[in-house]
Amino acid sequence: ELMRKEVLGGAARIAGRLGELRLDTDLDISHGVVRYLELVKLAALKERPAGQSVAEALEDINQRLLAACTPLQREIFQTSTLDETLLTTERDEIEPAGPEQSGTEGDRGDSGPPAATPAQTPFARREEPSLQAFLPRRGDGLVLSASDIDTYRSCPLRYKFARVLKVPSDQTLHQRFGIAVHQVLERYHASEHTTLPQMMELFEACWRRGGFGDSDVERDLHGKARAALVLYHQRLEAHEAEPVWFERSFSFKLGPHHLRGRVDRVDRLPDGAYELIDYKTSRPRTAAQLKGDVQLSLYAVGARESWELEAERLAYYYVLDDLKVPVPSAEMDPGWIATVVAEVGEAIMAQRFEPTPSPAVCGLCDYRIACPAWER
Repeated sequence: ELMRKEVLGGAARIAGRLGELRLDTDLDISHGVVRYLELVKLAALKERPAGQSVAEALEDINQRLLAACTPLQREIFQTSTLDETLLTTERDEIEPAGPEQSGTEGDRGDSGPPAATPAQTPFARREEPSLQAFLPRRGDGLVLSASDIDTYRSCPLRYKFARVLKVPSDQTLHQRFGIAVHQVLERYHASEHTTLPQMMELFEACWRRGGFGDSDVERDLHGKARAALVLYHQRLEAHEAEPVWFERSFSFKLGPHHLRGRVDRVDRLPDGAYELIDYKTSRPRTAAQLKGDVQLSLYAVGARESWELEAERLAYYYVLDDLKVPVPSAEMDPGWIATVVAEVGEAIMAQRFEPTPSPAVCGLCDYRIACPAWER
């Protein structure tokens, strides 16, 4: 009866949301279908042959119901706790609790009504559908990058929209510009090109492929990029360090989670040490502002685990300003980054996706139209 009431109430609730601007409507529908199948499961258990245990009946019933499921519904169906509760209830009926465990009306005194029984627990209305089928799982953990971690730490709901539900968003002009500059530097170092004119040819080709127009803002960015690349080339020629790798990928396991990423440039310094460098086209941040930085700290651990390379220095190179800013050495502690990864991974797997609104983040968020925090 509890399940029947929930299924009927859920149908009305889901139907009422179909006309709303929601990013998880399909998920709502799949959960509603699975709840109906669980209602059918309970009805089938009531009609099972006399003497057949719940465990014996469940195996056959589940196989038949799973045959009617889509892949997403199958995932939801198989991660439900209903079977576990039914089996626990059957065991409790066979082996009832003793007086010291069961308690009496007098034992409760004025402490309020008794706690819900195990059989009641799974029938509580599910306001938020499970996202287990959408999480980037691998084995017992998640697949994460520094960008994933930064996105979750800035706003868990934004991570849910971007990385879990994979809601597409348009690239901004400045994002496209940053990609174009990265492509120029990557292709310059990957080829045998060594002269400044050759670098500029690459830039103009990447600019055309990027689909940039002739607005005042785009012309301004075009001029800034050319001037910045001239300074980059000059710095490279006068650079005492030797750039040895470009766009080098890494992948390693940290606890149950799989970390991946790609380092823009690795330099061998005159003393034989190594420096990891990441290009940026945004406004420069100071070393103090980089305290708690995740990206390059994670890259340092990745270099150690994937390449067996100890990077003694980490730096961001702000291309438009020709400015290299080192990350504080304290941020290279592998224990610190392991703690951050564990905390973020645990929160994502627990599906904690509450928004954390702030003017700096919300004003630039692609998903604010569907965010309840932005609506308020």
